[in-house]
Amino acid sequence: MIEIKNVSYKYSTPAGSVHALKSITASIPSGAVTAIIGHTGSGKSTLMELLAGLIKPDCGAITADGKEMSPKTAGLVFQYPEYQLFAETVYDDIAFGPLNSGSSKAEADERVKYAATKMRIDSDMMKYSPFTLSGGQKRLAAIAGILAMKRDILLLDEPAAGLDPSGRQLVFSVISELIEENKNMTVVFVTHSMEDAAEFADNILVLDSGELIMQGAPDEVFSNKEQLISCGLDIPEMMKLSIALCERGIDIGTPLSVSDAYRNIMRLLK
Repeated sequence: MIEIKNVSYKYSTPAGSVHALKSITASIPSGAVTAIIGHTGSGKSTLMELLAGLIKPDCGAITADGKEMSPKTAGLVFQYPEYQLFAETVYDDIAFGPLNSGSSKAEADERVKYAATKMRIDSDMMKYSPFTLSGGQKRLAAIAGILAMKRDILLLDEPAAGLDPSGRQLVFSVISELIEENKNMTVVFVTHSMEDAAEFADNILVLDSGELIMQGAPDEVFSNKEQLISCGLDIPEMMKLSIALCERGIDIGTPLSVSDAYRNIMRLLK
């Protein structure tokens, strides 16, 4: 479990100091997917950098199972994976981390094959330049590079940004499989999509102007519609549909995703 205790962080600008985070306290459970949502400038990216150990808090502490977070604790996949991929081939890119952390070639090869298999990267694709891959494939290759380094904490910045529906579904399906197979894995992702947070997260943190204003399961968080709207966010489209139908006398419950709405509507029709 990741514990965030009374964490604050500020950075300097020409206009003066900006408090990016203000006394944040939260718990992020292992074996689950946590989404961080908030408007632009709410502190999401700063919190991710702190979780990755790339910067240190001005006060407070962030620990994973009692140990201070560091770049060796968590793996961060950036929003634009082309900035993270650099080697001549996909294989070389995935192998870079293990080889540079002291693994033998044999061990690195084993880790690369494991990570590639999990990310559905076949042997032919491993020979390609990573820059020839589609957007979704680049995301998977970047995640594979983190998995090959045996990180149990996976941090994803806008993992579905710019992807088509099939690419989005592929990335989140793979993340769900990783959690199911490794109950000690912790996945945290930042998103502007309320749909992604509702459908794929087990836990949500809501930031507003550097403060944590809400945390909980998706149904708990999105039940606070007015509070979310007041800080520049919204509720998932399927919840809007359920409200519109309810006003017309049709109760389909409070679905958070398209699949939830479909099941509820089919149950009603039967």
